[in-house]
Parts: sequence; structure tokens; C-alpha cells
Amino acid sequence: MRRNRYSRGRRPTSTYTKRPRPVRRTGALLFLATFVLTVGVAQAYFSGWFARKSEQPLPLATSAAAQINRGNDPTPEPSAIKADGERIDFSFCHTGGGENCIVDGDTIWLHGTKIRIADIDTPETHNSGCSAEKELGDRATERLHHLLESGPIELRPIDRDEDRYGRKLRIIHVNGQSVGDTLVEEGLARRYDGGRRPWC
Repeated sequence: MRRNRYSRGRRPTSTYTKRPRPVRRTGALLFLATFVLTVGVAQAYFSGWFARKSEQPLPLATSAAAQINRGNDPTPEPSAIKADGERIDFSFCHTGGGENCIVDGDTIWLHGTKIRIADIDTPETHNSGCSAEKELGDRATERLHHLLESGPIELRPIDRDEDRYGRKLRIIHVNGQSVGDTLVEEGLARRYDGGRRPWC
């Protein structure tokens, strides 16, 4: 009798390999999460959540700036230079700055601020065009010094606060009288009309 080629108690080895199942669970979860997120964003948008967020009040500084930008900017107030009612001793400062000093016939330093007398023009004393201009400019400077020390000083603003050189533009009164008017009447200055005319 032929013996069975398979030994008793041993099972034949199969060559069949079990194929893995397709990975479907992870893909399904990703799709579901994407769908839920999309639906949530859409509901939030149409329910007005974004609109409410955009309607929240601006910070105080931002809203204040917006209020200013909506209208015309007001004309800035002239810078305050305290001198009204004071009697001040002036020196001369033909070059450089000073505290209370006279540069020339239409420019002074007052409490450390450079001031251009706004209603007059006087001859140059530094870059004179001729000797006659230099002489007249020196006389205007001396006369202005005398006027400024003769009584209490009052500064009056004009429609501009400064000129292009950063000098404060003011009309100066002493004892109620414009020093510019006095210098013009005495032939030491002329009315300033915005332009420059030669003195020679």
C-alpha cells in the first residue's frame, strides 16, 4: 500500500496570500471633516458673523484720526510766544542765535525763538548789495533796538505762523504802536509785500 505523501498531523502549506483591504476609513474621515468645516464657514458667513465683526467700533485713536480726515483740517493756531506786557533788555546777535537779541532791522530773537517782523522789510546788514544798504540797515537795527526797549512788548499774529526759514511771523507793538510803522515812517524800512526789492 502506497503511503500518503503527507505526514499525519501536518496540513499542506497553501500558497494563497490574503490581499489587504482597501484603505477607505481614513479617506472617508478626511472627506467628512472637510465637508463639516465647509458647511460651518458657510453658515457663519450667511448668518452675519463676519459682518458683525467688521462693525465693531474702531479703537479710540483710529476713530479720532478718521474723524479729522473726514473734514477739512483746521488752520493751526499760531505758536504762543509769551511776551505781552514785558519789558525786555535786548542785545545784538548779528550772527547765530540768542535768547533776547536783535539780528537786524526786521529779525529778532525773543525768549529763544526767532521772529521775523511780518509787516516790514529792512536793508540787509550781512549780505548787503552796496555800502548805502549796509549803512541804512545798521541804522534800522539800532533804531529797532531802541524801540523794543522803550516799553512793554506785544506780539500779534498774522495769517501764517512761520516763513519758509522757520521764523515766526509776528507784528510787534511797543506801547501800543507798531514798530514796523515807526520804521517805515522814518524811512528805515518799507512795507513787505512778499517780494524782495533791491536797496541799491
